[in-house]
Amino acid sequence: MCTRRFLRQTPWVVLAAVLISCGGPQRTGTNFCRQLAKELPAIGQPMATTQEVAAMVGRYERLLEVAPLTIEKDLAVLTDLLQQAEKVNPNDTAQLQALADASYAANQSSLTVRDWVKSTCAVDITTGVNVEPPRVATTTIPATPTTDVPNPGTTTTVAP
Repeated sequence: MCTRRFLRQTPWVVLAAVLISCGGPQRTGTNFCRQLAKELPAIGQPMATTQEVAAMVGRYERLLEVAPLTIEKDLAVLTDLLQQAEKVNPNDTAQLQALADASYAANQSSLTVRDWVKSTCAVDITTGVNVEPPRVATTTIPATPTTDVPNPGTTTTVAP
């Protein structure tokens, strides 16, 4: 009886273990900022060669793996743009124009990612420089209410 139950439950236990182990990195702001710190200061460097573009694509792909859902779509747009830049032929004016058009189309995504990274990680992703201390959760302690309680030995008179 125990053997049958064990054999029936074994596939479910194995499946659960596989699903848990296949889970990717957590997509949190903290993990994103940690990965960004590993990519600094190179994330803000200009790209002039195909090797530099390829290295930047790798950086953005690593960031995209841990990007929170808040910025995932916008970061994917930027990563796709870099991948397109990696493949462009600099002698083909049509490809260059398509890349320029894609750059303009990605502008809003770029601003969204920049602002989110700045407010969450305190880094200007366009330069790779820390700009201010990161946000820290604050604890607000309410002020103790003060009441004027008359001294028990005195009397107060209210004027008519």
